[in-house]
Amino acid sequence: MLVDLNSDVGESFGVYKYGSTEIIGFVSSINVACGMHAGDPMVMLKTVEMAGKNNVAIGAHPGYPDLIGFGRREFHMSKDELYAYTLYQIGSLYSFLRAKKLDMQHVKPHGSLYNKIAKDKDEAYAFLSAVRDFSKDLLVFLPPGSKSEEVALDIGLKVVREGFLDRAYNSDGSLVARNIPGAVLKDEDFVAKRAVDMIVNKSVKTIDNKTISVDFQTFCVHSDTPGAENFVKKLLKVFSDNNISIKSARDWV
Repeated sequence: MLVDLNSDVGESFGVYKYGSTEIIGFVSSINVACGMHAGDPMVMLKTVEMAGKNNVAIGAHPGYPDLIGFGRREFHMSKDELYAYTLYQIGSLYSFLRAKKLDMQHVKPHGSLYNKIAKDKDEAYAFLSAVRDFSKDLLVFLPPGSKSEEVALDIGLKVVREGFLDRAYNSDGSLVARNIPGAVLKDEDFVAKRAVDMIVNKSVKTIDNKTISVDFQTFCVHSDTPGAENFVKKLLKVFSDNNISIKSARDWV
């Protein structure tokens, strides 16, 4: 069995250090912050260089222009603004990739933007049409069953269905909001076992104790979780014990 394992990285900026960089050596794909919700040019350059050395697939991670709120607050933009800001962020990362002779595999929206376009078709179109206009060959990491997935498929983009290992799910398949107790899972052994269930049995238990069917192709591991790289090492061992291999989405999806 194959699965892509991705991580949001490059989230430091200026003198502020945030998230693990070591995790890049253990995942198959990374999502690089593009300077709006996190990151800066120096961080982007170093992150791209590290990804190249580790042969990890690279994606852009556009977010709302909200450094103070780390892109996790509700944010309002016009459709034209969202299109332009998305295109700008993809292009900024691409400049580093081109300079280092590396390819861009995918685009994954960040935080509040990810959740907003999962429910709003108009905003999803603004975001995803920017991706398409940059390159229709880019994969997009999106939640299955979402409005964003529907729009992406309608306009000819290839979707990689994303799940979250350390986040609780509602019975409709959406993520439990971070401000609700139990939304973020911290027991590493439980998360690893749950991951195997999601891959092998294609099911997950929801926060209200129901079991729903899921079919994820890539899983996110947050680099800002304390000890993230040690958890990924443990996760890879559990995967290996259950005949699960990780491979970047471009190679098999």
